[in-house]
Amino acid sequence: MKRVAAIDVLRALAIIGMVVSGQMLWNAELPAFMFHAQLPPPTFAFNPEVPGITWVDLVFPFFLFSMGAAMPLALRRREQKGAGLKEVAWSAMHRFIWLASFAIILGNTRMGRLTMLQPWAASLVTLLVWGLFFMMFGRLPWLKKRKNTLLNWGGFAALIGLTLLYKPLFGVEVSLHQSDIIILILASMALFGTLLWWLTRQSTVMRIVVIGGIALLKMASTVEGSWCAWLWQQTPAVWLFRFEFLKYLCLVLSGTLAGDVIYRALQTRPADDGPQHSSNGPLTGLLVALMAALIGVQMWGLFVREVGWTVLLSVALCALTGWLMNRLHSAEQPLLKELFVLGAALLFIGLIAEPLEGGIKKDHATISFFFVTGGLATFVLIAALALELRFGIRFRMLEASGANPMFAYTASSYLITPLATLTTLSVWIEKFATLTPWCGFLRGVLFALLVMAITYPFTRKNYYWKS
Repeated sequence: MKRVAAIDVLRALAIIGMVVSGQMLWNAELPAFMFHAQLPPPTFAFNPEVPGITWVDLVFPFFLFSMGAAMPLALRRREQKGAGLKEVAWSAMHRFIWLASFAIILGNTRMGRLTMLQPWAASLVTLLVWGLFFMMFGRLPWLKKRKNTLLNWGGFAALIGLTLLYKPLFGVEVSLHQSDIIILILASMALFGTLLWWLTRQSTVMRIVVIGGIALLKMASTVEGSWCAWLWQQTPAVWLFRFEFLKYLCLVLSGTLAGDVIYRALQTRPADDGPQHSSNGPLTGLLVALMAALIGVQMWGLFVREVGWTVLLSVALCALTGWLMNRLHSAEQPLLKELFVLGAALLFIGLIAEPLEGGIKKDHATISFFFVTGGLATFVLIAALALELRFGIRFRMLEASGANPMFAYTASSYLITPLATLTTLSVWIEKFATLTPWCGFLRGVLFALLVMAITYPFTRKNYYWKS
């Protein structure tokens, strides 16, 4: 089955957002909405009591939602090839092990930890690590599958060996507890999301019940002394998995509902599925504008704490979108309408739950956060699908990063940064970044553009990284 560009765009927005927020300079003169809501300027001290979300807070949930949306497409293909629960479970466990190992290696091999080395030496070591990542995850189109697998295992073994040498060679403490928390959570979501989708693939109702159960368990875990609070704190190995990670399944499994909708639409779509220009063009353009407006209203209202106006405006915009959907007579209308119903349901569940837990927050994540951001992710999918199916508009640079996420995720820190250091380009970048507060933000934008520019040709040549 061909890739769905809209899912790649959503995933790419998450990755590019990570790069921008991670590489921009944190300047207290920038407005607060440029940072995590719970890390406000001027001190940037973590304050879990501050409610609200910003664009930075959409990065991780968009990635989780896109992971879920892609699952039905990939797993249905495996099901059609005769895979059963045993094969799917083994594949999911393999992916968990590789992603968890990736997270730990990332946490221990960051260039910033090589403080005892000269910048040029730290850059060379970091480039070596990136090359080994290429070996571990690369799928080379000109290499037979068996040899490619041997290459992957060789890269994996070499990375473990090199990481263990960081202490004797570079004086860097290596620990299983030192990991990239984003990738560590994704590893658990890949495992449990895959298994739960497979077990509920014939029953959407059952999956909704599972989502509801996880949401209730998460809320009940805040009650001190309850069995839910006890369970939430359990862990077979604190450096690998904690039961509280399961709260993120609210996003992943909601994403699988969107993936199921898209899969069913692909099964019934005619073979000639190119863009179809018609009189519905203006209505489709209005639909895209409404999706952007819904996202913008949440970003404004929930941040400035005008929650009542946010709800009222969201109701009005959703009502207008529903009216528009009934007048949009085109091949893609059933798909877009079904996705909109899902997105609106997720959004209003989140808005209803917003007063709970002190208001919507990313850290520590509230139930409202999971469902509001799930709704916003669905609106992004609708906009991207509408632009592609009606107007043939594609965002190929973005899509390449979304189709090759691990490559794009490491490109900034493990490829661009050391290369910029070796070529002294980093000196000029830092001088520019300190000119004004907004130049510090543009530093992040520059790195994001470089990530897309580097990822695009590799993806076009089918050099994918897969776990």
